[in-house]
Amino acid sequence: MKVRIFPESNYKAIHMNGKTIRIALDPKKPIMELKFPEFYDVKVTGKCFGNCPWCYQDSKETCENPENATQKFSDFFGSMSENEKPFQIAFGGGEPTESPDFLYLLIKCSELGITPNYTTNGMWVDYMHPEKMLTLLDYTKKYCGGVAVSTHPHLRGYWLKAVELYLSRGIFTNLHIIISDKKSIDDFMEIYKKYTGRVRYFVLLPLTAQGRAKEASIDWDYLQSQISGSPKDIAFGANFYPYLMKDPKRFNVSLYEPEIMSKYLDLADMKVYPSSFSTTPIN
Repeated sequence: MKVRIFPESNYKAIHMNGKTIRIALDPKKPIMELKFPEFYDVKVTGKCFGNCPWCYQDSKETCENPENATQKFSDFFGSMSENEKPFQIAFGGGEPTESPDFLYLLIKCSELGITPNYTTNGMWVDYMHPEKMLTLLDYTKKYCGGVAVSTHPHLRGYWLKAVELYLSRGIFTNLHIIISDKKSIDDFMEIYKKYTGRVRYFVLLPLTAQGRAKEASIDWDYLQSQISGSPKDIAFGANFYPYLMKDPKRFNVSLYEPEIMSKYLDLADMKVYPSSFSTTPIN
């Protein structure tokens, strides 16, 4: 169990078994933005072979891996007190498994007392050397709180196999699903029926016009009509906040202003951003 307290933010949190309970020290006042967030997204690399047309990071196979990533990561988080360290970190990219530092980052993160997680497109199932693949699965099981697999339609052959490998190892597995039009929602419902009861959470992410992604409307009304009640295994990404606020009682989820609990660190330039969708750094 880990506990963090920031009186200036009216915040106390207890983290245990992968779940966080947040408490307002003064119940009459809201929790304010945390100077030291409880969750960090960390960009490990910009390299990725997925070529997704909607990639908001504009990741490419020609992108370089940051130098000295493990040392920079260790210096940044190792300088924090136990109260300042985040509960969890989500490594992403690009495709984080493309980084030669990735496995070392998982170890270092765990050594610092922070739970590592990561997001992957699953392409490593066909391109990674078998011995390294087994190491990746072993390290994921040993060090990570969980893994999120992106369910991109054009990479279906990869992520389906990756999901089965994670599940066969008893690894806490989530699915990331991009939502936009009716077809994407129908695709999500197909995935939900296939994996409900097997994966932990289905995390819905609205398509955002950034990077290579073009402007697209989100069929929020249709999405709501397809979801019966408020299933405990469906979660919403931060960018769904404006939609959820249209009818705060429709889904039984905790609603906080986006970005007050988390931040985004790019290991290439060591700049911190409000989120992975932000282009203006904080530091």
